[in-house]
Amino acid sequence: MSNGKTHRVALVGAGSIAATHLGFVKGIRNASVVALCDPVPNKAQELAAAKEIDTACYTDLDAMLREVEPSVVHVVTPPATHADLAVRAMEGGANVLVEKPMALRVADCDRMIAAERANGRRLCVDHNRLFDPVVRRAMDRVARGEVGEVVSVESYQGVNQVELGGGATAQWRIENPFAPFYNLAPHPFYLVGHLLGPVRRAQVMGRAGHAGSPLVTEVRAQLEGERAYGFVVFSMAAQPYLNHLNVYGTKATLRINLNTMTIVSERVRSKLPKLVAKLASNMEPAAQLVAGTVENVVGVATRRMKLYPGIGETIRRFYRSLEDGAAPPVDGGAGRENVRLLNLVEDVLSSELARPAASASAAANGHANGERTWTS
Repeated sequence: MSNGKTHRVALVGAGSIAATHLGFVKGIRNASVVALCDPVPNKAQELAAAKEIDTACYTDLDAMLREVEPSVVHVVTPPATHADLAVRAMEGGANVLVEKPMALRVADCDRMIAAERANGRRLCVDHNRLFDPVVRRAMDRVARGEVGEVVSVESYQGVNQVELGGGATAQWRIENPFAPFYNLAPHPFYLVGHLLGPVRRAQVMGRAGHAGSPLVTEVRAQLEGERAYGFVVFSMAAQPYLNHLNVYGTKATLRINLNTMTIVSERVRSKLPKLVAKLASNMEPAAQLVAGTVENVVGVATRRMKLYPGIGETIRRFYRSLEDGAAPPVDGGAGRENVRLLNLVEDVLSSELARPAASASAAANGHANGERTWTS
């Protein structure tokens, strides 16, 4: 796997997702963690102690870059900080793996890509769901032609309110009404976009939460891609929270459950009697779910199945690309396209929600206050 090159790794950010990255980096033989950096005093030291590693700890990024000279920097901080930190790391001589979303605005993505080129570095974006085992199996089936021509793709992203203490809306800073959207919606948009190709048009419906709440909690986006149509749902309210990807083709449909890591294939049974075919359409998916569940149970029991497997695979692929001189698994262009779609939704929804609604017109069209549709 290695051509003898070693990776001197530093992490910027010492929160929970940094701990996940650190766990996977520790499993790479030719990688060594040379520094942790977080602006909050002692936070880097606390992470190092929790993960039982002896490494330099900093509160200043520039001092870290200058003193330990990492070859790879993981930017695992809040999205608003991604662009500036990534640019500084690349200017300091490091290749960069940045968490999703790549940045909050397309202009910042362009700055990051320009810094990558100007400094001869590599930039990778952690679109980790693309590398979850169940998604890779689905993409392999699509590539082999098992679903035929892809007609449309749907992705649904919910919010785990149990994990957030039962009140998801209370966990987000209200001065940023799109905070949860930018935290979680990158996943469904890049999953759908991966199969659609460049998005040409979008029709979107969205609304803020309950009266008095500034948070945008419900978004529906219909996308016209170069190759197929797509539909993305982001919901903070529906429970239990769902996390699905459905691929509809001319030969079969794939239903991927990203929470349970299972996949079900549904196909036409033209050679069976009509009633038997209908019964088979229930029995076969049920059998696939049972088989997938048993496989996952065995994986957990044997510790082969871990949380956030897509992050681990992204890290491994990125490091191999540095060794082989290949393109990163998710380059800046793919990260930029994801942010472009997020910006499209934010910009038009912000404009529409800021415009006073004519209550009579809204009622006539069946829309509640705060809910709009548009085409962009």
